[in-house]
Amino acid sequence: MSIINHKHDHLIVSNPTLPILAQENVIIIKSNTAASESLKNFTARHGIILLDEKFGMGFGENNNYVFEHLCNNKIITNNDYFLVINPDVIITDKELAKLQDEIKIHNSDIYTINLFYDKGFIKPELSVRKFPTFFGPLKGLLSKDYRSDAYDKSKIQQATNVEWAAGSFLLFKKQAYENLGGFDKRFFMYFEDVDICRRAKKKGMLLTYLPNIKAIHKGAFNNRKLYSRHFIWYLMSYFTYHLKS
Repeated sequence: MSIINHKHDHLIVSNPTLPILAQENVIIIKSNTAASESLKNFTARHGIILLDEKFGMGFGENNNYVFEHLCNNKIITNNDYFLVINPDVIITDKELAKLQDEIKIHNSDIYTINLFYDKGFIKPELSVRKFPTFFGPLKGLLSKDYRSDAYDKSKIQQATNVEWAAGSFLLFKKQAYENLGGFDKRFFMYFEDVDICRRAKKKGMLLTYLPNIKAIHKGAFNNRKLYSRHFIWYLMSYFTYHLKS
């Protein structure tokens, strides 16, 4: 599990499921800002690897850094999976166990799950979508509850191949991530998930959405705050993606 920390120390330390997940899974937190003492103590106490170094990189480049650490230290093998997960995503050990069972059934290269905004799993996130048109993402800035390019999750009851899924939860076969060369570091934040899924599709790889596996995503949607750094990053990535097309 690769978690990128950018001043999310309190959020990570207060995550009730991480200590449980760390008992059976390798979890690496790559801190993009100097880790607090509470985060250092938390990771040491629960056997979580903390990479408190190389600050200021983008989301994709940080995940690539984690992947390289796993490979260089022979922590990951060709039979393993590399999970990119946001610090504000909460998944229980039971749901993760269900996910491990599901991936034994489906022969896919990348997986994603059913993300919700609330603990009751009533309000779904629009986290699986079709590849964006030029104007689609700009319209999406107006509302987090509607996207014309989003799949209707209520109509998907079984494992289904989709075009792209949010980078808040992407599970890669180790060899798939390796063959893709990881994320494109030209995307500092935003659209790196769209880009890697598009490149995967061009290589004939499959991305499978598993609707029966659920988790909570508290997403902040900072990109909707006009003239903020996140909004600027969003626009830069938006044009990088479409110019790259």
